[in-house]
Amino acid sequence: MEKLVIGLVQTHDEAEAAAERIIDCGYTRQEVSLLMTDATRHRCFRSPDGAPSSQTFGAAVAMSVVVPDLGFVVAGPLAAVVASAVGAGITGGLREILMTAGVPRHWAERYEAGVRQGGILVSVFARSERDVGLLHLVLDDNGLYAIRHAAEREAYDIFC
Repeated sequence: MEKLVIGLVQTHDEAEAAAERIIDCGYTRQEVSLLMTDATRHRCFRSPDGAPSSQTFGAAVAMSVVVPDLGFVVAGPLAAVVASAVGAGITGGLREILMTAGVPRHWAERYEAGVRQGGILVSVFARSERDVGLLHLVLDDNGLYAIRHAAEREAYDIFC
């Protein structure tokens, strides 16, 4: 089973940097997901004239899935997890959705709060245990919050 590895950033440039480091680990841009509020999408991924940003994530974010009941937008493979959770009737918000993807409760709560405060989740489903560790390091090097899968049973508190 693939494991979700997440980082929390504050700007478009930080999201781009995190994605580039993930790509350097052998993943494609299509495997990288972004999740944010609609307000953050407009703040970070729109040009001054209101059109989608022409930078690399601009097109993906322009085609993102809006989840109005929960108040956020998601682009990339994480959209399938969100759609599945919403379809299953999970209504507790982002925290519960992330928990269904294997994120420990305390990290899911932090990520939900970070998104509500204008942050951007950058995530990827790791293909192997080795990649889980590598991707954590990649995200940590960007000064991001990072999680470890619950099966690793380690406290992993990295703060900006």
